Amino acid sequence: PSGLADSPAVDEQDAIRRGRRIIARLNWRKQGPAPKPDYAEPLADPEDLLGIVPTDLKVPFDPREVIARVVDGSEFDEFKPLYGTSLVTGWADVHGYPVGILANAQGVLFSEESQKAAQFIQLANQTDTPLIFLHNTTGYMVGSKYEQGGIIKHGAQMINAVSNSKVPHISILMGASYGAGHYGMCGRAYDPRFLFAWPSAKSAVMGAQQLAGVLSLVARAAAESRGTPYDEDQDAAMRAMVEQQIEAESMPMFLSGLLYDDGIIDPRDTRTVLGMCLSVIHNAPVKGADGFGVFRM
Repeated sequence: PSGLADSPAVDEQDAIRRGRRIIARLNWRKQGPAPKPDYAEPLADPEDLLGIVPTDLKVPFDPREVIARVVDGSEFDEFKPLYGTSLVTGWADVHGYPVGILANAQGVLFSEESQKAAQFIQLANQTDTPLIFLHNTTGYMVGSKYEQGGIIKHGAQMINAVSNSKVPHISILMGASYGAGHYGMCGRAYDPRFLFAWPSAKSAVMGAQQLAGVLSLVARAAAESRGTPYDEDQDAAMRAMVEQQIEAESMPMFLSGLLYDDGIIDPRDTRTVLGMCLSVIHNAPVKGADGFGVFRM
């Protein structure tokens, strides 16, 4: 033997085992705050997580039922519970680590939810608290009434807060996660430290029926401008093809295969996965942003 190898391995599995033992002996001290030494398991049964998300993602569900089965002692201190009720926000601990949680309750984000989220994210940065985003959203509300009410600038406030936040973010896709709502809830494009999906999740730039409807409107307008009759049979075939394609490409298996997430997890393992992620995150200092730029009034 030449002595060049410090720890020879028999095979790949043995090499991984030896590598883990070497890392365990590095005497590394985490630079982030340590978790609370004593914490309680959730009072609610995590097995129930398998039945909380409806088969039809258009049917809303209460994310507090999920939170109660994930956080320490099922204790959750809600922030602004009577304002912007389509978004649940609040403080909790997971495996002894303090976290802020944002969870979609009714699918659509309105102005109130956007402003509430922006304030909550700023508070989390003031206290250096990591954020967990629980997705079940079809996006921001649209329509002239809501646009005149300021949904665009209020939605921009939320996205500004998410994109300028410096505390670690973890995203869990529970149900729907579509369009700008996916971005506002810290989707992959906004660089969360970790992003996982439940088997019940679906994610796309736009819902299948909505996208097919938009393409149909564009094709109808083009035919009208040319002065040619519109082929309804061809339109129906196009809509069916688009809906089928988008439905297939919004499934978690397809998205995970493209590395759009960090894996599909069993809902019952959510607490364990979050605990492992928070432990990894706290290897480095956890420090919030000092400023968020200019928010539109």
